[in-house]
Amino acid sequence: IIFSNLAILPSLLSLLLWPDEVLCFCRRGRSPYYFLDRMPRELIGIQVGQCGNQLGCRFWDIALQEHFEHSRGTFDESMTSFFRNTDAKSGSELPFQHGTGRADRLRARAIPIDMEEGPLSGLLKGPLADLFDSTHFISDVSGCGNNWAVGFCDYGPRYREAILNSVRRQAEDCDSLQTFLLLHSLGGGTGSGLGTYVLNVLEDEFPNIYRFCCVVFPSPDDDVVTSPYNSVFSVHQLIGHADCVLPVDNQSLMELSTRAEL
Repeated sequence: IIFSNLAILPSLLSLLLWPDEVLCFCRRGRSPYYFLDRMPRELIGIQVGQCGNQLGCRFWDIALQEHFEHSRGTFDESMTSFFRNTDAKSGSELPFQHGTGRADRLRARAIPIDMEEGPLSGLLKGPLADLFDSTHFISDVSGCGNNWAVGFCDYGPRYREAILNSVRRQAEDCDSLQTFLLLHSLGGGTGSGLGTYVLNVLEDEFPNIYRFCCVVFPSPDDDVVTSPYNSVFSVHQLIGHADCVLPVDNQSLMELSTRAEL
């Protein structure tokens, strides 16, 4: 399935997070009673590269609108899948209170990663700045130069421990972590190379947590010469290490944008 409308992504993930439905999408062959005993709940979003962070910003915006409007200002169980509830003054974690507590200062369960500072700086200057915890930001200054190998073989090992530390801290704030959601593109160097490296690391360190990847495939007329090679290397990693891949066709997105402008 090729998704051309990102607005359906939070609703789709809400469906996938439902214990009975997610069994249809995963390839592990567990018993149907596995989820009934465990009742997993939380999702951690890892957005890699410029495209991944743009997707992530839009994803968290839609998720916030859907869940906050539905909960009417209270921090209910559905919101815990995507957000932490923290005290606006101290920043400390507020107890769940079984859906009766007020949503004070929400923090997305997100880890933004980019090897250029610009996209992450943009998150902190945007309208959703309070939603992100900058202590989970991981960045460099030079970028990957649209080269899958630089992201996978250079920046990946270099930032492995920093990424793992951030993932572990987010996981420690979860009661019953179910899924990692990776948001990245396959045409550039950071999203393709570092994104698939992170996927490998998650499989090694958290083998029992599902790994969902929402990936943007480049357009046929992409002006990045290396994008076809980056995509081939990335797809090979996705086949071997992802539990579920949600592909987005960049060409379809551009056509939708063009029609919207008209």
